[in-house]
Amino acid sequence: MALLVGALALGGIYALVAVGVVMVFRSTGILNFAQGELLMVGGYAYVLAAGATSSPILQIASPLAAGAVAGLLLFALTSILLRFADELVVVLGTFALSILMQAIARLKFSDTPIPAQPWLVGDRVISLGTVRLEANSLLAIGLSAVVTVVLFVWFQRSTYGKAMRAVAEDRFRAGISGIPVRRMLIMSWVLGSALAAVAGVFLVPTTGAFPGLGATVLLPAFFAAVIGGLDSVVGAVVAGFIFGLAQTYAVVVFGDALRDVAIFAILLGVLIVRPSGLLGSQRIRRY
Repeated sequence: MALLVGALALGGIYALVAVGVVMVFRSTGILNFAQGELLMVGGYAYVLAAGATSSPILQIASPLAAGAVAGLLLFALTSILLRFADELVVVLGTFALSILMQAIARLKFSDTPIPAQPWLVGDRVISLGTVRLEANSLLAIGLSAVVTVVLFVWFQRSTYGKAMRAVAEDRFRAGISGIPVRRMLIMSWVLGSALAAVAGVFLVPTTGAFPGLGATVLLPAFFAAVIGGLDSVVGAVVAGFIFGLAQTYAVVVFGDALRDVAIFAILLGVLIVRPSGLLGSQRIRRY
């Protein structure tokens, strides 16, 4: 039971990062390889906030704000400096920015992981008979589920959600119909970045905050976005949980050396059977 909860918590972290990848891709057609570094930014922001204040609200607001600002800066750099570049160049630009962000963190904090207590619940453990479950893991699972439901309802029901869907479907037609396209693009980057930053809050109590933190989750989160469907938020969450389970149980059965083999096998199998992803559209168009 404890192993299952830990696997789902890891999957929830992957899911939050993967949702950010999907949100940016849906609206811009860009695969953001700096998404993992946004998790790192959130992790460091949480560590610093936890050391400066005991307020849970400020502790969670700090990484949210830091992630949103970092996402806004990434949007500005990719949309202004690389405005007329090909999509491949922009994707490579996000990869270069991820390396730059790691280098800045290394200069500022060094490579030594900075520990932190779990947000809100501390080291609290919930006992169910002989099973002991970490409250931080349960909180991560619950947050991922809530985010999925909220985003799904928001995209389907709210005015801004429908506008973002329209921009994702056809940016040109959305613009001529009066939708503020640039504002929707900014919202996609900011929301996706904030979600990745929140994922960092739940990961650093286990790993500590260090410059390469984002790189440890980028590959599984990116693959989760791909096999879930690059235009499906729900698909990204489902795939994130699948990868969390697959990696955890692969370590138990085969050892740590083969933990990533499991996600590659799942990725290959899904793309062979359904190239658009588990819940993705059959065809994704960009204008």
